[in-house]
Amino acid sequence: MKMFLKKSLLISGFLLGLIILASAQAQVSLELCTKFVSIETGGGKEGSMEKPAKDLGNIISRLEPNDVVCIAEGIYTGRGDNGVDDIEIPVSVIGGFSTDFKTRDPWGTHKTIFTGIHNSDNFETQTRLSIDTTDWATKLKEARGEPTEHTIIVDGLIFDNGPRNYYKGDTEAMIVRQGTPSDTPTPESGALSISTGVNSKVIVQNNIAINFAPTEGVFSFFPGRAADVTIYNNVAANNTGAGFRLGTSFTGDEVPLYKFSNNISVFNEKHDAFGTYGGSGIMLESSSKAEISNSIFAYNDNYGVDNAKRSPDLVLNNNIIAANANADYIEFDMKMNYDEVEDESDLIWEASDNTNMTPSFAISEDWGAFYVSRNVIDRNAAEEEVQAVDAWYNDVRSFFGWNTLAEDLNVDSPVWLPRMSLDDVFKIALLYEDQYGVYQPAVETY
Repeated sequence: MKMFLKKSLLISGFLLGLIILASAQAQVSLELCTKFVSIETGGGKEGSMEKPAKDLGNIISRLEPNDVVCIAEGIYTGRGDNGVDDIEIPVSVIGGFSTDFKTRDPWGTHKTIFTGIHNSDNFETQTRLSIDTTDWATKLKEARGEPTEHTIIVDGLIFDNGPRNYYKGDTEAMIVRQGTPSDTPTPESGALSISTGVNSKVIVQNNIAINFAPTEGVFSFFPGRAADVTIYNNVAANNTGAGFRLGTSFTGDEVPLYKFSNNISVFNEKHDAFGTYGGSGIMLESSSKAEISNSIFAYNDNYGVDNAKRSPDLVLNNNIIAANANADYIEFDMKMNYDEVEDESDLIWEASDNTNMTPSFAISEDWGAFYVSRNVIDRNAAEEEVQAVDAWYNDVRSFFGWNTLAEDLNVDSPVWLPRMSLDDVFKIALLYEDQYGVYQPAVETY
């Protein structure tokens, strides 16, 4: 019990340090780490700073509630290269450390990359990192009658699903969703999923996700009753589904509250060319409340903000919502432009100072040429009226100063979810337009 209380106090202190999110990035103290992982210097399962483990997956069975796992730079492919980490107790996972754990620079010299290996012997297709405390919280309350307050923090991880995907051809311009006897399928799952029991606090910050092909969320959240969720300074780019899915595992009073700020969600594609779902910057669900600010939702196949499931009392202030093919915002079946939501929305409590200013990322034209050559088919029309969305691809090309194309697209798209490089995603991640977008995480020394 003393060890449990000690760790709870450590987490509480960690939370106090992180919850105050200002223009300067909140810092992480090395003293709070209880487990260590380094692909370069690790070995065994001790998980100490002197003898770290080689992969998070190797010590999941040894983690205890409220552990803080600190992970050094390197490429992590899961236990046995399975490409999946599933955790069922409240823990925090912090990346971006040097191999000696004396400095931290998660978007610079010490990148911690979570990925996998396509066709590995132990290949799995689930979400890359999943943390689910629902059963833990229920059993704890039933067994001990103890309160179930708990905290989960995920900070400084780079999720790249490119090495796990099955691509058609050497250009890696088109994913293949179905597997073959010799090729495992492209996983239809996201980068990070967090589900919690009652009275949880969740902080997700300084993370990046690219090249994922889920049906719904890349970053997905299903918190329980009275949850307090902070999502800050993350990037979702070049994925199918929605960059962020703000859901819930609870209905009733005391719904979860999301504080969502300074995130970027761009180039999200529909599930496939003929699909009517996916392709949104952020997707909201009923029985949760969200305050969304200072974020960028742009260049998405369907919507910038998808509120078709009617999340109530939404706050939407100081965001860039631009160049989305279908609409900037949808509420049930009503589509609106960014400047119409304040007057026409029934569910938005407050909306001010949103803009359609189009951000210009210095990404490679090679990748951009693939992205805009896709045939984004409008299947909301009658079957016999299959057509590409009106020259949206030319609008996107013009935003980047590229030449426009003749409108001679055919129905079968030869390109879908072309693989994006880490170099290109960092050209997106390091953009900060006045008050919009993400900040470079601070470099820390210990």
